[in-house]
Amino acid sequence: MTAYEIPLRSDGDLLTADCIVGILRTLHTRTRVYSSDSISTVMGMTLVSVDPTSVDPAASTPDDNALTILRCIAHPFTEERPDPRLRGFLFLNQDRLRLYLDAEDIPGVIAADVRPSGAITALLAALPSLITEEDSQ
Repeated sequence: MTAYEIPLRSDGDLLTADCIVGILRTLHTRTRVYSSDSISTVMGMTLVSVDPTSVDPAASTPDDNALTILRCIAHPFTEERPDPRLRGFLFLNQDRLRLYLDAEDIPGVIAADVRPSGAITALLAALPSLITEEDSQ
């Protein structure tokens, strides 16, 4: 068993959860040589101290992107209740995620299909207004 010690800051900036996952994927997919001063033991496990600046994080996978979408909709960075609210989700295939949402002003549940491989930032910015937008017809 191996434990990795990864600082939460790199060059003064906080590392994101996605960055930490990318670093761990890189560490587990490539053979690395560590200096003796970065290796120790803790609770019977080998402890590797990782310098985040020396590791290129692996690219995000569609599953990582889907998790980002779900996390941002379920717990947005606001103190108010999310609107629309995530009621559930279903993976229809590898690149299609169905979101079940409801909103304060709209009765029932709305289903929206999104692609985790697409532009996630644009999706997360546009989705609330698309769901709550009134039909102009």
